[in-house]
Amino acid sequence: MAKFEFEYTEIDGLLYPNIEIDGKSELDNLGKYGRLRLNYLHEQKPEMYRELLLTGKLAEHCITIDKTAFEMAEFIRAEYLKEHPLPEEDTMERIRLFEMAQGIADECVLYDLIYR
Repeated sequence: MAKFEFEYTEIDGLLYPNIEIDGKSELDNLGKYGRLRLNYLHEQKPEMYRELLLTGKLAEHCITIDKTAFEMAEFIRAEYLKEHPLPEEDTMERIRLFEMAQGIADECVLYDLIYR
């Protein structure tokens, strides 16, 4: 494991490392899936989160997951809607089918990419 040297700031007798997050602006602009992955890593995989953060790869990782997840969701949604065409006359049925396609796509993406 890599050893890191940090500068510290003392506040009320405690030392806090001066850490700047590489890619902070990229993290602020993450999409839905990238933000979900970031939160999952922070809450459920703190070791992996810290390693990615300290090596400067956290933003890159979340951006990659966001892009891959979005493409996967688009593909799944399109495939579902091919098998279940949207009716032209019934607006409520169109909405129901589209929401079903989005729900299936989200569930697959969350299971396969976000929460692994």
